[in-house]
Amino acid sequence: MLGAIFTGLQVGAALVASEAVVAEVGAGRLGFLRYAIALLILLPVAFFSSGAPVARRDMLPVALIGIGQFGVLVGLLNVAVLHTGSPRVALVFATLPIVTLTVGLRFAVGRVSPLELASILLSVVGVGILLAGEALTGRMLASDWIGVGCAALATLTGALCSHLYRPYLQRCGVAKVSVIAMLASLLPLGVMALLEGQGLPMADWSRRTVMLVGFVGLSSGAGFLLWLYALSRLPAAVVTAFLGLSPVTAVVLSVLFLGATPTLTLAVAMVLVVGSLAATAVAQRRGRKPAPPLPVGGSA
Repeated sequence: MLGAIFTGLQVGAALVASEAVVAEVGAGRLGFLRYAIALLILLPVAFFSSGAPVARRDMLPVALIGIGQFGVLVGLLNVAVLHTGSPRVALVFATLPIVTLTVGLRFAVGRVSPLELASILLSVVGVGILLAGEALTGRMLASDWIGVGCAALATLTGALCSHLYRPYLQRCGVAKVSVIAMLASLLPLGVMALLEGQGLPMADWSRRTVMLVGFVGLSSGAGFLLWLYALSRLPAAVVTAFLGLSPVTAVVLSVLFLGATPTLTLAVAMVLVVGSLAATAVAQRRGRKPAPPLPVGGSA
């Protein structure tokens, strides 16, 4: 659960940082650099991890899931923040728990208790209040809806990948799966960077841009390791519930660093999201017997 909490915070912070630099860097190039830098964290962990390497028969499925999780999902999120604000993108992406539950009807991967389901719904209600507040003010332009649509497609991609990852994580270990998946995603992101024709030459980037790109990459490497570890120990719908922290994080950081004005809807949403996380923690303590430990580099 701590890993899932960190990921929820990291997603919100990375979206705000991405919004600040995506016009200067370019959506495809930002995605490519994000995971090229993240590999600096993942490669040493995978190299020193214990357990057998990923079997040949698992290489292609893991690579394809990685292209979806990193290449497609992150590319869509970067395009989304190019067209609309990061808080809106985070709000849409935070509906991932419900989408994951819906996709999960096709998968026999874990069960969600009534209390867990209630906590997920409460989280979605909280972020929905923020999104509705934006829409009712009439500030949603045509470009904003394009961004929201890209965020929705990214959410569907994430829900599918969250379920598909689990058997490979349990069989092969977290670190090795992470490296293969992330390496595979660099190809479509690199092609996107070459074709998009956006952004300034790297020599013209400001020091602030370089620092923010580095933050996005390094935090993504650490966050994804913890995300996969959480998926290996808890049902995907429960893990993704903690993404309810991402829109609140995005809004708070926008208030602190981008001059946004705090609102009553923000306060209400924060209460609902924090309450949903508390309910998730209570459900985990009352519910299922804990799964056997799965070391970061080991195999189940």
